[in-house]
Amino acid sequence: MGQPNQRLWIVTELFPPDETSTSYILGKIANAMVLKYRVGVICGPEIYDKRKKLDKNNSFRLDESIEVHRAEGAGLDKNTTKGKVLSFLLMSQRIMALVRKYVRKGDKVLMVTNPAPMVPLMARFKKKVGFELNILVHDVFPENTKPAGLKLPMYGLFKHVFDKAYAKADQLIALGRDMHDVLRQKVESCPSICSGTGNTPKITIIENWADIENIKPQPMLEGKMVLEYAGNIGRVQSLDKVMDMLPDNVELHLYGTGAMEEKLKARRQKNVFFHGPYFRSQQNEVLAACDIALVTLQEGMYGLGVPSKTYNILASGRPVLFLGPKDSEIDLLVREKGIGYCEWPKNWDKAELAEMGKRARELAEKEYSEKVILNKFLEQV
Repeated sequence: MGQPNQRLWIVTELFPPDETSTSYILGKIANAMVLKYRVGVICGPEIYDKRKKLDKNNSFRLDESIEVHRAEGAGLDKNTTKGKVLSFLLMSQRIMALVRKYVRKGDKVLMVTNPAPMVPLMARFKKKVGFELNILVHDVFPENTKPAGLKLPMYGLFKHVFDKAYAKADQLIALGRDMHDVLRQKVESCPSICSGTGNTPKITIIENWADIENIKPQPMLEGKMVLEYAGNIGRVQSLDKVMDMLPDNVELHLYGTGAMEEKLKARRQKNVFFHGPYFRSQQNEVLAACDIALVTLQEGMYGLGVPSKTYNILASGRPVLFLGPKDSEIDLLVREKGIGYCEWPKNWDKAELAEMGKRARELAEKEYSEKVILNKFLEQV
């Protein structure tokens, strides 16, 4: 088999060896795409959060045929609103400088929606150069600012600009059914804008995947009932409300860091425990340290994001307690497949949780394995 001739550029701020979920996902997609394209990556610095260290046990290896061009980091505190906004603007400017240097007419681009300003910038550059634009939608801006409690000046103008940018793409890749609905409404609000072919963008659903090879089911816990949250302790996770509702006979263990961490710690709630950040190589033991795993999404986030942590929870053989918008992707998944609860359970039965966890693992293997999901990318991009 000869070498692929078509060039595919993956454009993302986050990329390995950084270990955020987006980095991991884009790294795996890049490796898969070498079967079909000459792959290049335009991205940000190696570490997104300078407070975290590189994991010496990280087993991810990038295919040696992939060329990577990195923009210099902004060096700002992204846990503050001002730092995050300035970082988004600066990183977008630096990444776009590399895009202008390397992306040519006839190339394909697969970009992710982080940092947000890249979406309209890439749509405008596509019109000038003439490449195929595929957008993997992890966050829907500016709609996601409202549930986060952020007051965005000139919200209507920003929404109009971003709706037009999405409408100019060739393909939008949604993470779930609710996001598909939101994206369809966005592009249909701009009937006079199109990808350049006279049609609105194709909207495809490709979910995140479960790491069934490295995450294995472990024996269920004995003793106290343990609810676990592992991930970003941010503004849209509503963890303060979880703590308010937590039964006295249930412990909540939180793994990770984020903008709300110190505020939640200050509550000093006796049945809530903070364990700090963890490496991806530690996921197997972290996800096994509970009876049921918590996935939250702020009300108002319907269609604006799909928590990727859900799929590795399935791989771990643990059920899910999902607290978030009704009929959002994870709400539908949990209820349709019988793998957890979408409201606080009346009874915390360990035998019932074990059965739900068994179904969760079987679902991960059958429908959400890395092989299944990466094949969807190979078929659709």
